[in-house]
Amino acid sequence: MRTTSIWSGLTARSTHLNVSLPSGSLSLDRVRIMGILNTTPDSFYDGGSYVDVDRALARAFTMVEEGADILDIGGEKAGPGDAVCVEEELRRVIPAIEAIRREMRTPISVDTRRPQVARSAMDAGADIINSITGFVDAELRAVAARTRAAIVIMHIKGEPRVANPSPSYLDVMGEVRQFIEARVADCLSEGVHPGGIIVDPGPGFGKTTRHDLVVLRDLHQLTSLPYPVLLAVSRKKFIGEVLDLPTAERLPGSLACVVWGVLHGAKLVRVHDVRATCRVCTMVEAVLDPAWEPIG
Repeated sequence: MRTTSIWSGLTARSTHLNVSLPSGSLSLDRVRIMGILNTTPDSFYDGGSYVDVDRALARAFTMVEEGADILDIGGEKAGPGDAVCVEEELRRVIPAIEAIRREMRTPISVDTRRPQVARSAMDAGADIINSITGFVDAELRAVAARTRAAIVIMHIKGEPRVANPSPSYLDVMGEVRQFIEARVADCLSEGVHPGGIIVDPGPGFGKTTRHDLVVLRDLHQLTSLPYPVLLAVSRKKFIGEVLDLPTAERLPGSLACVVWGVLHGAKLVRVHDVRATCRVCTMVEAVLDPAWEPIG
């Protein structure tokens, strides 16, 4: 069974050629690294480190040097916490996006659930809208369609930023896939570019640790869809629970999950630790590629 699932994932990988962006396309000839840049004071990992525009820009340069292919900028904590008004979220993310876009052409993703923020971010130079809502909001879908943004459709059970301590499923990945397929259909019907759709099973969002492990175990069921899969597991709670480790010590667990994801067809990974993840992905893909040759 394990060999079959890995083979299914590897077969699916070859069909994901690129992601359409407003200014061109992002090739998926290799796994792409999405570096996390939180401009929030309460992010669970690096809260407060990059709220200043100059620091955010410096961090963006560092991540690109380390191998980031996409910069994912968010101004609101994804988990439960104090409410952030639209104006404050705009203040946190738009200057950072503008500064980064002036200095580099690296694709920028805005991590937001609000149409107003997504619209302003796209006007400021973003390429991708990454929403923890799964694009259930028709207004957010309309923004994506009008701006030709690429989008990340993430599965979530429950409400964004509201704790869901006891989620239940009859079939975890079956329900994840059903949700994503329904949201993809909604997006397509409202004019979102099909070549710009990325899907994310949403580890940690309305799922227990056991559910998150099932999502990883059955990831090949999602990578068989005609849309590239983004895996976002970096230093998450389920890794801490499995290893009994705090956030700061979860890098090995995060990298293990990335390797598993790549073997099962994930084409993008969203991470805090860009350099280590880039090296791991390069190594895994070299092993998988029978035609690999050294550079130079």
